[in-house]
Amino acid sequence: MFDIHATEEEDKLVLLSALDRIGGCTQEQLLRFVVETSLQSQFQFYLALAGLKEAGFVREARHLEGRLLILTPEGRQSLELFGSHIRASLQEKLEEHGSAWRRRIRDELQMPADFEKVGNGYVVRLRALEGGAEIFGMTITTANKEQAKRFCERWPGRATFLYQTIMAQLGETAQEEPAPDGEPTA
Repeated sequence: MFDIHATEEEDKLVLLSALDRIGGCTQEQLLRFVVETSLQSQFQFYLALAGLKEAGFVREARHLEGRLLILTPEGRQSLELFGSHIRASLQEKLEEHGSAWRRRIRDELQMPADFEKVGNGYVVRLRALEGGAEIFGMTITTANKEQAKRFCERWPGRATFLYQTIMAQLGETAQEEPAPDGEPTA
Protein backbone atom coordinates (compact mmCIF):
# COMPACT_ATOMS: atom_id res chain seq x y z
CA MET A 1 0.00 0.00 0.00
CA PHE A 2 0.96 3.66 -0.21
CA ASP A 3 3.24 5.21 2.38
CA ILE A 4 1.81 7.92 4.59
CA HIS A 5 1.69 11.05 2.49
CA ALA A 6 4.03 13.75 3.75
CA THR A 7 4.13 16.83 1.51
CA GLU A 8 3.43 18.03 -1.99
CA GLU A 9 7.13 18.85 -2.30
CA GLU A 10 8.06 15.23 -1.61
CA ASP A 11 5.48 14.10 -4.18
CA LYS A 12 7.15 16.35 -6.75
CA LEU A 13 10.59 15.04 -5.86
CA VAL A 14 9.35 11.46 -6.20
CA LEU A 15 8.11 12.23 -9.73
CA LEU A 16 11.39 13.91 -10.64
CA SER A 17 13.29 10.91 -9.33
CA ALA A 18 10.97 8.52 -11.17
CA LEU A 19 11.51 10.35 -14.46
CA ASP A 20 15.25 10.38 -13.84
CA ARG A 21 15.26 6.61 -13.29
CA ILE A 22 12.87 5.47 -16.03
CA GLY A 23 13.60 8.13 -18.66
CA GLY A 24 11.20 9.85 -21.01
CA CYS A 25 7.75 8.30 -20.92
CA THR A 26 4.12 9.13 -21.51
CA GLN A 27 2.00 10.53 -18.71
CA GLU A 28 0.09 7.24 -18.60
CA GLN A 29 3.33 5.23 -18.24
CA LEU A 30 4.57 7.46 -15.42
CA LEU A 31 1.20 7.20 -13.68
CA ARG A 32 1.27 3.40 -13.96
CA PHE A 33 4.79 3.34 -12.54
CA VAL A 34 4.03 5.40 -9.44
CA VAL A 35 0.66 3.76 -8.74
CA GLU A 36 1.69 0.13 -9.41
CA THR A 37 4.80 0.52 -7.24
CA SER A 38 2.76 2.24 -4.50
CA LEU A 39 4.77 5.45 -4.66
CA GLN A 40 1.75 7.73 -5.03
CA SER A 41 -1.98 7.74 -5.52
CA GLN A 42 -3.50 9.07 -8.74
CA PHE A 43 -4.55 12.21 -6.92
CA GLN A 44 -1.03 12.88 -5.63
CA PHE A 45 0.36 12.18 -9.10
CA TYR A 46 -1.83 14.68 -10.95
CA LEU A 47 -1.26 17.44 -8.39
CA ALA A 48 2.51 16.95 -8.37
CA LEU A 49 2.82 16.68 -12.15
CA ALA A 50 0.82 19.87 -12.71
CA GLY A 51 3.11 21.72 -10.31
CA LEU A 52 6.25 20.37 -11.98
CA LYS A 53 5.05 21.36 -15.44
CA GLU A 54 4.07 24.82 -14.24
CA ALA A 55 7.49 25.31 -12.61
CA GLY A 56 9.29 24.16 -15.77
CA PHE A 57 10.88 21.10 -14.12
CA VAL A 58 9.16 18.71 -16.55
CA ARG A 59 8.35 19.31 -20.20
CA GLU A 60 6.56 17.39 -22.93
CA ALA A 61 8.21 16.31 -26.16
CA ARG A 62 6.55 14.83 -29.25
CA HIS A 63 6.94 11.14 -30.02
CA LEU A 64 5.24 8.81 -32.48
CA GLU A 65 3.31 7.29 -29.59
CA GLY A 66 2.19 10.60 -28.13
CA ARG A 67 3.81 13.14 -25.88
CA LEU A 68 6.68 12.13 -23.63
CA LEU A 69 7.43 13.69 -20.27
CA ILE A 70 11.07 14.78 -20.03
CA LEU A 71 13.04 16.02 -17.04
CA THR A 72 14.36 19.55 -17.75
CA PRO A 73 17.79 20.77 -16.59
CA GLU A 74 16.00 22.75 -13.86
CA GLY A 75 14.17 19.62 -12.77
CA ARG A 76 17.43 17.65 -12.67
CA GLN A 77 19.10 20.38 -10.64
CA SER A 78 16.20 20.46 -8.18
CA LEU A 79 16.45 16.69 -7.79
CA GLU A 80 20.20 16.90 -7.17
CA LEU A 81 19.72 19.59 -4.54
CA PHE A 82 16.69 18.18 -2.73
CA GLY A 83 16.45 14.50 -3.70
CA SER A 84 17.80 13.48 -0.30
CA HIS A 85 14.53 14.75 1.21
CA ILE A 86 12.65 11.75 -0.23
CA ARG A 87 11.91 9.22 2.52
CA ALA A 88 14.06 6.09 2.55
CA SER A 89 11.06 3.81 1.99
CA LEU A 90 10.21 5.66 -1.24
CA GLN A 91 13.87 5.75 -2.31
CA GLU A 92 13.97 1.96 -1.91
CA LYS A 93 10.90 1.50 -4.11
CA LEU A 94 12.37 3.78 -6.77
CA GLU A 95 15.66 1.87 -6.69
CA GLU A 96 13.99 -1.53 -6.65
CA HIS A 97 11.63 -0.94 -9.59
CA GLY A 98 13.34 1.74 -11.69
CA SER A 99 15.50 -0.44 -13.97
CA ALA A 100 12.77 -2.93 -14.84
CA TRP A 101 10.30 -0.16 -15.60
CA ARG A 102 12.92 1.66 -17.73
CA ARG A 103 13.23 -1.45 -19.94
CA ARG A 104 9.47 -1.99 -19.99
CA ILE A 105 8.77 1.60 -21.05
CA ARG A 106 11.54 1.55 -23.66
CA ASP A 107 10.01 -1.60 -25.15
CA GLU A 108 6.52 -0.07 -25.12
CA LEU A 109 7.80 3.03 -26.92
CA GLN A 110 9.92 1.16 -29.47
CA MET A 111 7.51 -1.71 -30.06
CA PRO A 112 3.97 -0.41 -29.64
CA ALA A 113 1.07 -2.83 -29.90
CA ASP A 114 -2.64 -2.21 -29.66
CA PHE A 115 -5.92 -3.76 -30.69
CA GLU A 116 -9.51 -2.81 -31.32
CA LYS A 117 -12.77 -4.65 -31.85
CA VAL A 118 -13.85 -4.76 -35.49
CA GLY A 119 -16.92 -6.73 -36.46
CA ASN A 120 -16.74 -10.21 -34.94
CA GLY A 121 -13.00 -10.10 -34.26
CA TYR A 122 -10.15 -7.88 -33.16
CA VAL A 123 -7.58 -6.07 -35.27
CA VAL A 124 -4.10 -6.14 -33.70
CA ARG A 125 -1.50 -3.56 -34.81
CA LEU A 126 2.11 -4.47 -34.06
CA ARG A 127 4.90 -2.01 -34.89
CA ALA A 128 8.64 -1.56 -34.40
CA LEU A 129 10.08 1.95 -34.30
CA GLU A 130 13.67 3.07 -34.68
CA GLY A 131 14.97 6.60 -34.70
CA GLY A 132 11.45 7.97 -34.58
CA ALA A 133 10.30 6.09 -37.68
CA GLU A 134 8.38 2.88 -38.17
CA ILE A 135 10.69 0.21 -39.59
CA PHE A 136 8.32 -2.74 -39.34
CA GLY A 137 4.64 -3.23 -38.78
CA MET A 138 1.92 -5.75 -39.26
CA THR A 139 -1.79 -6.00 -38.74
CA ILE A 140 -3.37 -9.28 -37.70
CA THR A 141 -7.01 -10.15 -37.13
CA THR A 142 -7.84 -12.40 -34.18
CA ALA A 143 -11.04 -14.15 -33.24
CA ASN A 144 -11.16 -13.07 -29.60
CA LYS A 145 -9.97 -10.43 -27.17
CA GLU A 146 -7.77 -12.80 -25.15
CA GLN A 147 -5.74 -13.69 -28.22
CA ALA A 148 -5.42 -10.02 -29.21
CA LYS A 149 -4.17 -9.13 -25.70
CA ARG A 150 -1.72 -12.04 -25.75
CA PHE A 151 -0.29 -10.90 -29.11
CA CYS A 152 0.18 -7.37 -27.76
CA GLU A 153 1.84 -8.62 -24.56
CA ARG A 154 4.24 -10.93 -26.41
CA TRP A 155 5.13 -8.48 -29.18
CA PRO A 156 7.98 -6.56 -27.44
CA GLY A 157 9.84 -9.77 -26.61
CA ARG A 158 9.48 -11.27 -30.07
CA ALA A 159 9.50 -8.28 -32.44
CA THR A 160 13.23 -8.39 -33.14
CA PHE A 161 13.18 -12.10 -33.96
CA LEU A 162 10.15 -11.73 -36.23
CA TYR A 163 11.67 -8.73 -38.01
CA GLN A 164 14.97 -10.56 -38.60
CA THR A 165 13.17 -13.68 -39.80
CA ILE A 166 11.04 -11.77 -42.30
CA MET A 167 14.05 -9.77 -43.55
CA ALA A 168 16.03 -12.99 -43.99
CA GLN A 169 13.17 -14.69 -45.84
CA LEU A 170 12.29 -11.76 -48.09
CA GLY A 171 15.50 -9.78 -48.27
CA GLU A 172 19.01 -10.07 -49.61
CA THR A 173 20.06 -12.75 -47.15
CA ALA A 174 17.38 -15.20 -48.23
CA GLN A 175 18.85 -18.29 -49.85
CA GLU A 176 17.83 -18.71 -53.42
CA GLU A 177 15.15 -21.32 -53.65
CA PRO A 178 14.01 -22.96 -56.85
CA ALA A 179 10.82 -21.62 -58.35
CA PRO A 180 7.84 -23.98 -58.47
CA ASP A 181 8.75 -24.90 -62.08
CA GLY A 182 12.30 -25.86 -61.07
CA GLU A 183 13.97 -22.69 -62.36
CA PRO A 184 16.10 -20.71 -59.83
CA THR A 185 14.68 -17.38 -58.68
CA ALA A 186 16.43 -14.13 -59.46
